[in-house]
Formats: sequence, structure tokens, C-alpha cells
Amino acid sequence: MERPDCPVCGKLAARNIWSGQLDDPSVLSWLEKYYYSGPWREQIAGQEFSLVQCVQCGMHWHRNVISDTSVATVYGIWADAEQARRFEEVHVPSKHDQRALRVQMAKLALRLEHLAKQNGRPLQLLDFGCGDGVFLSVAKALGADAMGIDVSASRTQGARSTGLTVLPDLAALDAQSQDPLDAVVLSQVLEHVSDPLALLRALHGRLREGGILFVAVPNAHGVSVPQNFHQFTLVQPIEHMNAFSPATLRLIGQKAGFTPVRRPSAFVTTKSREVLRAAANWVWQPQNTDVFFRKEKSRLGR
Repeated sequence: MERPDCPVCGKLAARNIWSGQLDDPSVLSWLEKYYYSGPWREQIAGQEFSLVQCVQCGMHWHRNVISDTSVATVYGIWADAEQARRFEEVHVPSKHDQRALRVQMAKLALRLEHLAKQNGRPLQLLDFGCGDGVFLSVAKALGADAMGIDVSASRTQGARSTGLTVLPDLAALDAQSQDPLDAVVLSQVLEHVSDPLALLRALHGRLREGGILFVAVPNAHGVSVPQNFHQFTLVQPIEHMNAFSPATLRLIGQKAGFTPVRRPSAFVTTKSREVLRAAANWVWQPQNTDVFFRKEKSRLGR
């Protein structure tokens, strides 16, 4: 489907950055590295893409994206559990170090707990786009009342088998509980949705006042026509509909009614050097695309 206006500021005026067809040889050679399952090559034949930049806010986004009804095909068949395993095995070496991965997730859970200030009661936490549920398991181990949402039945099968609560969508969340959330994690999700502002506003409505939202997306600042595979992953025309920079991520968060907050320090180590490094990172916090937001008490931004 076509998105004519900017997903951040809503303006129509945009300049073309990169366009073509999904089965162009150069594009197809990079898509092959995603190890998609199913008959994806046949289904993308002749499909056009167009990466543009908003002349108002500078946001980069794809005009032609998969329709909402096709999400189940892409994330239910093409990007299934086996595809995720193969892709991460080749391209995401950090996933191989499970201890380091869980330490980082524990730090995130502790930061959310600190910022949410829920006065001693368990943190009411939602991981939107929870995938295999590793963060959910870490958060629950640290005392959070955590549940997840994910559209992929195959990728969440393991999480459900261990007793974790994983729901298919926000409607299922509302049917299960009407209590407001203390915190929401939205990690590597916002770049994949056709209307990111609508999703942020939907989550805003389910957070209590003062609740915390953590958003992490790829930093696509300065990337236009990809020159290598890493750059291609930032603007991948099938999955990455939105290419955020630090500025545009903060802008869309503010338009949804959130305010950026400083990342607190979190220590899961006995090594003094790592403690000092974490403390230094609290003092100097560069603009990036891993951002903590707080729900404002005022009405939604326009």
C-alpha cells in the first residue's frame, strides 16, 4: 500500500532518495541474506519501493509498504522462527553470548523499575514485539509482572511453552486486563509498522500517568542509498518502513504525548571498571535511538 504523507509530521512534501523494484538484482542479492522462508521471491516480483525524505522534519520513510493484511504473511511465514535463527546466527553475533544479552536485559528491567517509581509493588510491564520472550523471562525473574505481544506465532512458541503470557495484539491485552501499565518496551518494532505514531498513541493510552516507554530502533541517521549490507538493513524496503534518526525518534515520541528522560545507571557486575564506565555513561549521554520516554500529564501532542 502507499503512504503519501510523512509518518512523523504528516506533511506531503518529500524528496526521493532511493527507488526501484524489490527484485532488482542489487536489492535481491541483499534480500537473499535474510534467509526468508516460503515463496517470497515470487511474491515480491515487480513490486516497487521508494525511500523518501520529508522536507519538513527530515524523516526518511518508504512510500510503498506491505499492507496491514500482509503483515501475517511476512512475519508469520517469511520471517518465522527458523528465519530468525538463521539470520541471527550469521548477522547478529551478540545473540551468541547469552550471558551478555541477559545482563543488558536485566539492566533495562532495572532502569524501567527505577524510572516508573511504582512504590514497591511489582512493575506492570508490557514487551510489545517480544519475539522469543527472553526479555520477559529476565524481567519476571527480577519481580516484574510482565507480559508480551507479538504477531508471530512461531517465534513466540518457545516463550509460551515456558509459561510466559504472550498475546497477539492490544485488543487481547484490553480483554485480559484494564489496569494501566507502568512500563512498555518497544524494541526493534517502530521501524516495522505502517503507522508508528498511531501505535505510540495507543500505548500512551494504556500507560498510567508518569509511566515509562522505552523505544529502541536502528539509527538510520545519514543513510540514503545503501552502499553495503549494514546500510541496507537500516532501510530494508520490505520490513523497515521507517528509518529514524535520533531527532525524528524524539519528535514522534513527543507528538504522541511523551517526554524524553535521561537513562539512569544500572549495575549488574562486580567489576569496578564496568561500574565506572556505566556511571560515566550517565553523565555523558549522546543522542541515539535508544530512548526512555515518560508519559506526560497533558493532552496528546498535535
